[in-house]
Amino acid sequence: MKKYFPALLVLLAFVYMTTTGFQCGSAEATSAKLYMQQKQWQKAEESLMKELAKNDKNEEAWFLLGQTRLEMKKYGGMNEAYTKALSLGDAHKAEISRNRLAIWAMSYNEGVAYYNKGRDTAAYYDKSLESFATGISMEPDSSSTYYVAALAHYAKKDFSGATQKLETALQKKPDFADAARFLGQIHYQSGIDKLEAKDQAGADAAFMKATTAFETAYKTDPTSPDNITNLIEVYERTRQSDKALNLTRDAVAKDPKNKLYRYAYGVFLLKQEKFPESIEQFQEAVNIDPNYGDATYNLGVSYLNWGVSMKEQADKKYEADRKANKGKDVKEDMSYKEKFKAALPYLEKSAEMRSDDAALWQQLGKVYANLNMVDKSKMAFEKFDTLTKGK
Repeated sequence: MKKYFPALLVLLAFVYMTTTGFQCGSAEATSAKLYMQQKQWQKAEESLMKELAKNDKNEEAWFLLGQTRLEMKKYGGMNEAYTKALSLGDAHKAEISRNRLAIWAMSYNEGVAYYNKGRDTAAYYDKSLESFATGISMEPDSSSTYYVAALAHYAKKDFSGATQKLETALQKKPDFADAARFLGQIHYQSGIDKLEAKDQAGADAAFMKATTAFETAYKTDPTSPDNITNLIEVYERTRQSDKALNLTRDAVAKDPKNKLYRYAYGVFLLKQEKFPESIEQFQEAVNIDPNYGDATYNLGVSYLNWGVSMKEQADKKYEADRKANKGKDVKEDMSYKEKFKAALPYLEKSAEMRSDDAALWQQLGKVYANLNMVDKSKMAFEKFDTLTKGK
């Protein structure tokens, strides 16, 4: 999962405290006003609570209680007082909105700062979640706050919490592509984990959830290479090859110079064992970007797998012909070696770019052996042994 570090929001300036227009006539209300002017916030809160115990319909007293708690940094209580004030009237609606927005911005910034510190000290993730929770209470429709909170949950390996936050983010903003993609990645990894645990039913359910999320991301932003490749992969996992074919083919048709689309289409065709077609797509990707390592490697793999397939067919035919000729020796079809030879330059170039890839060296060793290139085969297997020694 790639890391995401949102840019800090510009902290909105706090709206200045005002007590003008305060018209509560009780002794408690008057005392609260004086305490506020003197910045004695604890005493102001006590006086306002006494006032509201006598008259809980006093909209202005609730508003001033919210203002007092704002100064005391008791943001939960501030928000409750503001909510009560708004339920009684909208005289202070604009001021309440500005103050809530200011606290939301401050909490968001704090949450992001704590999240970034969490990369070094995990305990900061809890602090970031506390800050994001405050931000959400101030601006409950802010989809971006739910998203960054999901990042913190995920960093803590609280995947359920991350999922819930992302689902809420998408409820608030259905076209939130980043949230949909992140949600899909969580469900997809869950599917992989369940497969490893031999839970096929659980894996299928997780992959279907991932499909829904990735489809949302792709629909929102069909130009994103990540969105298209994620969707191709999950279609394969959910045995929806027709959808994957249409998706990749259409993407290439719309943007034939996009190397990632060419690559994705090639991967799909390779999985379908349509070797000539996959080679065409990988070759186009390499033509667009000669240093495109993944396309270069898979170009070699396409030729190699094609050769392996031809060899299997040739071996079966050879045995069948020998049986038909009662054990007499017959001519063996060696044309598959041409595909192995075609694979070599791409696999060798890949080995130069990925010199520490043990599996690739093992692969090369087998190809060299099939082509009777003894010295190179020995070198490749020695490289493989060196890389895997002690593992």
